[in-house]
Amino acid sequence: MSRNWVRWTAVGAGLLLGAVGSVLSRWKHRRLADLAAGSELVTTDRGVVEVARRGSGSPVLVLHGDPGGYDQGLHVGDALFGRDFEVIAPSRPGYLRTPLDHNGSFEAQAELLVALLDELDVEQAVVVGLSGGGPTALQLAAEYPERVSGLLLASAITTEIDERLFDTGNPFVDPLLTSTPVLDVQSGVFALFHRFAPDRALEQLHEDLSNLEGEEFDAYVDAIVTNPRYREQSLAFFSTILPIGARIEGTLNDERWFRELPRISYERIECPTLVVHGEYDGAVPIEHAEFAAESIPNAELLRLEADHAAWIGPGSEDAWQAVDQFTESSIAASERRTA
Repeated sequence: MSRNWVRWTAVGAGLLLGAVGSVLSRWKHRRLADLAAGSELVTTDRGVVEVARRGSGSPVLVLHGDPGGYDQGLHVGDALFGRDFEVIAPSRPGYLRTPLDHNGSFEAQAELLVALLDELDVEQAVVVGLSGGGPTALQLAAEYPERVSGLLLASAITTEIDERLFDTGNPFVDPLLTSTPVLDVQSGVFALFHRFAPDRALEQLHEDLSNLEGEEFDAYVDAIVTNPRYREQSLAFFSTILPIGARIEGTLNDERWFRELPRISYERIECPTLVVHGEYDGAVPIEHAEFAAESIPNAELLRLEADHAAWIGPGSEDAWQAVDQFTESSIAASERRTA
């Protein structure tokens, strides 16, 4: 009897693991298929870029954070610009379907994006650097001023930071943490929380994005989950990090380059610049915003009572209004200069 119990327990465990693995595999393939269907691959003279475009009007180039991809750029574009502008959202090198190749540095990424704008026949755009997309946005504005009508830095990294989501420096642990099976399981768990325990998922998300603690943090999260718009936007943002495995190469590359900043001649940035940052940002300290505002000529700093996701939670209405005014004025000023 005991032997039979052990045998059937082992068989049951094997079947359960197999079923879980099958479910994870189907979810991942479906998710990647949906992402591929929402974008196109553009071949430039600097390499292939995955990009999605939405809306109409003056172009806005949105550069996602880490981990992220074009879907995160569209999410931020929807939150900040609606459909009044044409949002151009590429996947930066190493994310989703944009290969890393030789475009790992932020200088190379800026060159790649200029080549993308050439292929899309876009002469000039307002450039948005979100979180880890900040250094590339800064590089674009500094090195290619004729292509940038305005620079918006949203919760952006602007100077060196030792951010290590996966790169612990341990030669034995790191390969395990970034292996496909581990990342797939982690992504699957996050997806389950997102679907079946969304409020708990949002609490965990903002716990990673905020430096608030105790009752202040609880009140902040409560303000998000009880507001339909904040809740919906936060859940949409949560999805833009999944599956993690399709974004890991770019994330690890970014983290290495973040530790070598600054590499940008901030004083060379001539275009109007708006820096938007949350006072409670636990992912990118607000000192990054202060540094940018002090280092870039004609930069304006908007401090919000928000965490890292400053465009989708409490205080985000102030961000939407400021961004709308900034974008309109930047485009108008650019048109006057070129008239």
